[in-house]
Amino acid sequence: MNVKQGMDPARPEDIQHEMERFFEHVGRWKRPVFFFEKAWKPLCDVSESPTEIIVVVDLAGISIGNINIEVLNDLLHIRGTRREPSSAARRNYHLMEISYGTFEREIQLPVRVDAEKARATYDDGFLEIRLPKVEKQPPRGVDVDVPA
Repeated sequence: MNVKQGMDPARPEDIQHEMERFFEHVGRWKRPVFFFEKAWKPLCDVSESPTEIIVVVDLAGISIGNINIEVLNDLLHIRGTRREPSSAARRNYHLMEISYGTFEREIQLPVRVDAEKARATYDDGFLEIRLPKVEKQPPRGVDVDVPA
């Protein structure tokens, strides 16, 4: 941080101003993919019908072989990698907003689902996962034996 004439580095407002200037530029830097593991989270929509939970994930530019989906209890885990185009290294960027590298998304499901019957489709960059709800079982009475 450069200390300018008339600026007191001990004053919190001066430090804050310098930090804000620094972070304005951070977003413009190209992040090395290997350095920022799990650097991004894809956008998701989670909705519910009477019979299933539907999760739609924006995964444009990712080959299906680079996507892993798991359901564990009431958590949906989506992991994968979006590879940077090989021509990207030769580009002179003016704006960079697309994230590359490893991603992971963990979604808390609102109800119990039957993972064995889950279905996923991938079309036009959108992954759609359909998770059938587990039917609620009515309470079951339990007979109590009393020793004679």
